[in-house]
Parts: sequence; C-alpha cells; structure tokens
Amino acid sequence: MAEMTPEQQQALAIAAARLRLQRQPQQQPQGLPADDAISVARTGVGGLIEGIPIVGPMIRGGTERAAAATLAAFSDETYDQVMDRIHEANRAEKEANPIVDKGAQITGAVAGTIPAVMAAPAAFGAGSGSLLLRSGISGLTGATIGGADAGVRSGGDAEKIKEGIYWGGLFGLGGPVAGKVIGAGARSLVDALRTRAAARMAGMEPQAFGYFRRAVTDDGLDASTLPRKLMEMGPDAIPADLGPNLQKQAGALAATPGPAQTTIRTTLADRAAGANARIGQTIDETTGRNVVPSEIQADIAVNQNAHSPLYREAFREAAPYSTEPIASALEADISRLRGPAQARLRQVRDMLNIADSNVLSTDPGVMFQTRQAIDGLLKTEVDPKVISALVEARQMLDDGLTRAVPRIKEIDAGYSELARQDEAVTRGQQVLDSGRTAPRPSELAAEVEQGVQPQGMQIGPSAVPLRLSQGARAEIDRIVGTNSNDIAAMNKLIKGEGDWNRARLATLFGPEKAVRLFKVLDNESIYADTANTVTRNSETAARLAAQSELGGGNGGNFGVKEAFKAGGFLGAARSAAVDKVDDIVKALMSSGTGNATRESLARALIGEQREKLVEGLTRAKGMGTTPALVDPVVKALLLNGGTARTR
Repeated sequence: MAEMTPEQQQALAIAAARLRLQRQPQQQPQGLPADDAISVARTGVGGLIEGIPIVGPMIRGGTERAAAATLAAFSDETYDQVMDRIHEANRAEKEANPIVDKGAQITGAVAGTIPAVMAAPAAFGAGSGSLLLRSGISGLTGATIGGADAGVRSGGDAEKIKEGIYWGGLFGLGGPVAGKVIGAGARSLVDALRTRAAARMAGMEPQAFGYFRRAVTDDGLDASTLPRKLMEMGPDAIPADLGPNLQKQAGALAATPGPAQTTIRTTLADRAAGANARIGQTIDETTGRNVVPSEIQADIAVNQNAHSPLYREAFREAAPYSTEPIASALEADISRLRGPAQARLRQVRDMLNIADSNVLSTDPGVMFQTRQAIDGLLKTEVDPKVISALVEARQMLDDGLTRAVPRIKEIDAGYSELARQDEAVTRGQQVLDSGRTAPRPSELAAEVEQGVQPQGMQIGPSAVPLRLSQGARAEIDRIVGTNSNDIAAMNKLIKGEGDWNRARLATLFGPEKAVRLFKVLDNESIYADTANTVTRNSETAARLAAQSELGGGNGGNFGVKEAFKAGGFLGAARSAAVDKVDDIVKALMSSGTGNATRESLARALIGEQREKLVEGLTRAKGMGTTPALVDPVVKALLLNGGTARTR
C-alpha cells in the first residue's frame, strides 16, 4: 500500500467499498439503481479520471487493476472475480447516474486538455500566421488527439480511430475561429463589468469613463504615467494637456452648449488669465526681484561722484611732479607713429602742457585729468593701434600719479569697481541676445569668474557678477512685459533656439533655478497650446455641426478609400485612426449623449478628483484583453466535443 500512487489508493478504496456493499444485500438489494450519495460521488470521481483524453482510460484501468489485485490477495476471491464486480459496479453506477457521468467526463476532458493548450498554444492555433494557417494546425492537432483517444478507448478499432480522426480534426479546425468569436464576447462582457466598477471608483458616468479611458490609452498613458505627467507639468496641469485625443474630446465638449462647455471654457480661461502671474512669481523666485537698469546705473554714478571729495583731499597733499620723462616718451612715439595713432598721442601730449602754452605742467592734477580724458577716448575707440598707443600712455600717467599722489590708488580702486559694475549692468542685458554682441556660454562663465576677482587695491570680491545677473533679470522683465499676451513668443525669447540661454542663465543664477524657470515656461506654453487647440477644435466642430444641420455637411467627406488613394496603406491606417477619434467627438456632440455624461467627462478632463480618476484607471487595467482561460477552455471544449462522439 505504501508504494501505491494516490490514484491507486483511491481506486482501491472505491473497490473495497463496492465489495462491502455487495456483501450486504440487505442494505443494497441486487438490481437496485446505484444512485445514493456515495455512488454519485464515485461516478463523478471515476468520470473525471476517465474523461482525460488518451490517458484517462489507462489511468482508471490501471488503478482498478491494481485495486483488484490487492483485494484478491486478501480475500478468497480470484482476481477476475474482483474485476468483474468492479466492472459491474461501474456499469450500474453509470446507468444510475448518466448525467453525472457525462458531466464528469466532459469536465475531466476539458481539465485534462487545458494544460496542453496552455503549454503549446501554437499547436492549437494560437500562434502567429493567418487564421487559415492556424485553423489548419489546430485541425491537425485535433485529428491526432481524436484518433489517439479513440484508439485507446476502442482497443485499437480502426473504424473508431478513423472516426476519432475525422471528428477531432473537424472540431479542431474550428477552434481558432470559435476562440476568437467567443473570446471577443467574453472580452466585451468583462470589459462592460470592469467599466462600470471602474467608473464608480472614478466617480464618473460609465459612458464618460469609457470615453476618457479610451483617450488616455490612445495618448499612450495609463494609471501610473498620467499622475506623473501631471505632476511634472505643475499644479495647474489638467488631463486635457497630455495628448491630442484628450484635447479633441475637450474641443468637442467646448463646442457643445451645456454645462460641460461652461466647465471646459471657464477652466481654460481662468488658467490663461493667471499665466503672467505664475510666470512672474517663478521669475522672481529664480532670478531675484526686478530691477531697472537706468536706476542702478544712476546709483552707481552717484557713488562715483562721491569720490570727487576724496580725490581733492588726496591732491592737496601732493607735491609738484615733473612729467618730462612721460612727455619725452610720448614725443618719441609720435615721431615714430603715423595716422590716427600719431594724432591721438599728439592730442594727449598737448594735454600735459599748461593751458594755452607749450610749457609742461608739474601739477599732478593735470596728469589725473589727462588720464581721465584717455579713458573717455578709449570708450569709443575701435582702431587697435590707437587703443594700444592710448593704453600705453595711460599706464605711464598712472605710474606717475602713483608716485606723485600716494593715496590715489586706494581711491582709484573704489571708483574703478563702480565703473566695472556699470559696464556689467549693460553687459547683463546682452546675455539673452542672439546677435554677435551676446557672449557665448563659455565667455560668460569666464567673465563671471574674472569679474568676481578684486582689482588694484580693492578689498573683497567684486560685485560684477551681481550686476551681470541684474542686467539679465532686467532683460527678462522686458521680454515678459512686451510679450505678456503671447506665451509662445515669450518662451522663445527667453529660452532661445538652442541651449545657450539655458547655460547662460545657469551661470548667472545657478543650474537648478535655470531648469525650474525653463520648466515653468515649457508648462505655460503647453497650457496655452491646449487652450488654443481646444478653442480651435471646438470652433471647427461647431462650424461642421452647423454645416451638417444646414444640409451641407456630407459633400466633402474624405474617408478611408480616399486616404488610401492619396497615401496608400499608411494613409488608410491614419485615416481610420482619425475617423475612430472623430466618431467619439461626434458622439459627444450628438443629442444621444446626455448632459450628465458630457459634464462627467468634462470634469475628468479638467482634472477634478485626480486621485479617484487614477483609482478608476487602475481598476480598468486589463480591459480590451480576453480573460486568460477563455481561449484554452473554448478549444478544450471543442476538441473534446469531437472526441466525445467516438466514446
């Protein structure tokens, strides 16, 4: 007993019970139908085993033979006598419970075939290829199983085998078609149930939820990507921003009078009205408060003028200084140079004389004023030879002033720092330019790095980088102010065509702030596109509806046939996809779709109760797919419907 399989042990127990019953005629009179609960149970268990295709009869026969041999060994009956009683008991129970027997055999056959269908789906017509090819493969598999099963059950009867091949092949041939048809029906039924449950969870009308889910799917979104996309686009994003199919539905609702139209249009209008405020707040948070360049430069000029008393005090302590060496060096350069450079140096040499004379001045103040004049000339000079000559002359004067007025370099450092800041404000306003005056990102980075370094006797870092950022901030404010009604233009001017503006702003304000600013600009551009698309689509839809109502809407249809003529198979496919979306748009605008459905969809498209929408979409996962066991069960039923005819 310990070496027997569970099936053999079960068959032995069944046979032993039958023998006990046969030895108690007072409890089971001879000839009485075996329809009691125990007999029904035995009929069912035996039918399940026997119904397994091909191997079922062998499994049942083997366990019964093992049971008979075991019982004969422990009784005074022979093996054949025990087998006869088992067979007689089986016959009697089957006759008494035909429905149970047939149902159990069918169940066993289907249950025994399903694993084979799932293990080798291609052999049962579930692989790739045309329907005709898959049907042929399934028919061949069915014929093989039918013939083998008939051969086992008939003891090798050729006629039965032939009949099994015929019926098995015939029913197997129809497996792929039946699986497709029944699968579609099962899919539709399951989808309808799922839609209702998911719609309840999403707080939507079932029809509206179906429309919404369809657009979400067609736009390549699902329950996991939709909330992530909305989060990336900011707190003001709505589902209608996420794809063309969602936008088309919003456009249809915006064109249809009723509460849904009000919901869509009001939401988009309110959001558009707050665009400038949102952009302004982000700009303030990422680039600092707004400044007016002229005001900053005016303050710088005031601070520079405040150095005048310091210069006067320093020159009171200065002693006379001979400029003869400087004048001689200038005269030597004048005699050597020609053209504009010679003329400029002669002009500088004359500045060193006492006014209206040819006598050199020894007043350090004259050297100072000459140096200032050279600075003025350098601001407008473009000739490199002239610039070189003037710079050299200025350096000689600067060296002389340092010796003549010891404190002047301290005062020069403060004045020079203010001058650098003034230039940086102007330079910052060129950062977002696209012309030749705009610095390359690498050039701006170098200017910032060099600008922060103190010059001369200045103590501490320079404010040049701050002034550069203030100039850029002022330019951003100018762009926003002049394009407040055109988000696309504003976005283009601030972001530029390539990545240079992003890199420049990252240098001035930091990478994180630059990324945040550009992200908000991108989002606002998407918001504006959604409003324009929905409005444009709704107006077009309204015109088409009016045209159709007036009898002029049927003459210009461009259908799949026309698309095929124009663009071949791809054109036809695109046309079919567009027509599919347009069918939903027409349905939303038709009188057949109630206001409640349209309003429910409108609220979903503007993102009300986002958490519930996500829960509903999560619940709807798997829609559009046939339940896993439908195809194997259908094919198992068909195959065993054929083999059953030979049993």
